[in-house]
Amino acid sequence: MNFLFIVNIQMEMLFCSTVVGLPFLIPPMLFTGQLFKAWTSWSRHLYVYGVLVIEAMAAFIGQLSVLSLIAIFGAANTAMITTARKAVTLLLSYLIFTKPLTEQHATGLLLIAMGITMKIFLDDRSNKKALNSSPIANIPKPSEDKELMAQSDYAGEHEESRPLV
Repeated sequence: MNFLFIVNIQMEMLFCSTVVGLPFLIPPMLFTGQLFKAWTSWSRHLYVYGVLVIEAMAAFIGQLSVLSLIAIFGAANTAMITTARKAVTLLLSYLIFTKPLTEQHATGLLLIAMGITMKIFLDDRSNKKALNSSPIANIPKPSEDKELMAQSDYAGEHEESRPLV
């Protein structure tokens, strides 16, 4: 699959999700008057427009990155990557800034690490199992095939009349 094709599909999906979400956001903001309050506040503080544009671009790049990860590695691996990123960010914030690491935070980090470890271990086991159970590995060698035919009760019968199991 072409990378540009994937990016175009992802951009269309982001655009459509935004267009679909706008009708649900605009009417309540108009009804409560929050849209007009925000507009007047923005007109007094023009730097807000620049901040909004930068935040929108960062959100777009982040969403496009997650969608690309899903397209390349699958949803389960992407969820594991984003969870691990959050756990590493949390751990780094406790190491860099001076705030106490409570038992709940440590338990959460431990559970995340255990979940990721289990996922990696189970994927590794299933990959080895799939390799061992491949059809190529189960093909009998020619010498074994002759011995099986000699031992079989159905050696003289047609293949169609043999039972399947």
